Amino acid sequence: MSFCGSLIIERENEWCIHVANETRIIPKTSEVSKIVATVSDLLENSKSTKSGCVIAPASNSCFFARLNFPADFNLRDRPALIYELENHLPIDAESMAANFTSLPESVSQDQKLPEKSLSAIAVEVKDWKPLADTLETKGIPVTNIIPDVALAVTSLHEKHSLSGFSNLILCRENHADMITLADDRILSWKYTKLEAESLKRHKSLDIQECNEVLVVGCTEEQATLIRDNVGPVRIDTDPLEMHHLHGANSAVSKPASIEYNLRRDGLASDDPLRPITKQLSWLAFAIGTLLLVTIAGSWWRSARIEARTSEILQAQSTAFKQSFPDTRVPASLLRRVRSEHTRIMGSRNASKQIEAPGSAAELMGVLLASLPTNTRARISSIDIRNGNMELTFQVQHFVDAGVIAEALSQAGFEVSQPATAQKDAKTFESTIQAKWNDGISESTHKSSGEQAVPSQDQDGNSQTAHRERLPLTMLPASYGPKPRHGSSTHDDS
Repeated sequence: MSFCGSLIIERENEWCIHVANETRIIPKTSEVSKIVATVSDLLENSKSTKSGCVIAPASNSCFFARLNFPADFNLRDRPALIYELENHLPIDAESMAANFTSLPESVSQDQKLPEKSLSAIAVEVKDWKPLADTLETKGIPVTNIIPDVALAVTSLHEKHSLSGFSNLILCRENHADMITLADDRILSWKYTKLEAESLKRHKSLDIQECNEVLVVGCTEEQATLIRDNVGPVRIDTDPLEMHHLHGANSAVSKPASIEYNLRRDGLASDDPLRPITKQLSWLAFAIGTLLLVTIAGSWWRSARIEARTSEILQAQSTAFKQSFPDTRVPASLLRRVRSEHTRIMGSRNASKQIEAPGSAAELMGVLLASLPTNTRARISSIDIRNGNMELTFQVQHFVDAGVIAEALSQAGFEVSQPATAQKDAKTFESTIQAKWNDGISESTHKSSGEQAVPSQDQDGNSQTAHRERLPLTMLPASYGPKPRHGSSTHDDS
């Protein structure tokens, strides 16, 4: 069986190093640098993915203890657990790296007094920190430090679907690990010589009631010895090393399946983000991809805008050439368009419309059509400027000036009081200033409409005479001012 990373297993007299499908054995007395160099060589030769390194301390390098606490004890108080464990082990709390796991409630020794039970495994930091730090320095991340027994228990639990109380004996030449499980948790663990006395002691003290004992890695003689002193056994034919590899794969692929990872406390990585390095790498990749897509999208959008702007400029130049064929297209055409656009947008919500100058010719036609037909007058001058008009004329009686002013007012002009002066014994000269009212003109006066002019009949009765208002070009020659040295007389007779 292969391992996707690197696995360093400590044995009683040697180191066993697995990388992918390759295995190498080196002496137990080898220096840390030799172990790291061997791992590096195997990684280079295998060209495998460096998913991490797992270190598996041997049983004789680990300490095990079972702790019982009152029901109200806070199991999350890790410092309290460490110092309580110190009372059960021959090492100081400051020099150990330990991990704990809760045991099922059924293992409580006194059911009348409910207790919380934990199993703890610890190692000395000074034995493993140099190896872990050197591997990290060489670029080989150490993801787990797990006792080889915990790796084997994980593999056997998955293979045999162990539940309830189970008894395991893992044989190692003339020594053995004698383990009792509660589900998948280690309830008791002893590393001792494989002999009749130790087997009997284990049976009387730790073996729970079960049908058989699961034995791994034993010879025929050892199997017979176990049967004679413990009882029925079931032998697993896979070598113990195979279970180590399977448990290491589970530790890398499913970290939650391993209860006793000692890569913490004094053996924790100097980089606190090391456990989530892979996730952070994916996050950085996703952020980088998002930024690239955003930049590419912005560039593409800018390119489209520039292309569209060029098309619009070309269309503007073409329209200008068509409108003004003999004029060169100005360089500031776009600026002029933008200026006009800004001015129009600024006046979009204005309360007043932009005033446009009125037509003097149209106003002249309205003026001449509005003069009364029953009054004689000689027009001296007409001044029309943007809807404002000044009319100077001569009449035989000053009352006629008021008649003309009233006629203009009814035609739609805002007329001021006429200024009349006597020129000679038979002539009065009057000046009227008026302003054309657009609102009234649109509703009451049209170029082809009719206008009612008040008049009186022979008996003095008031009546309304209707006549058609003619366009300026259709007015009779008698309308309008005469040449400069002559005079104009408007007579209805």
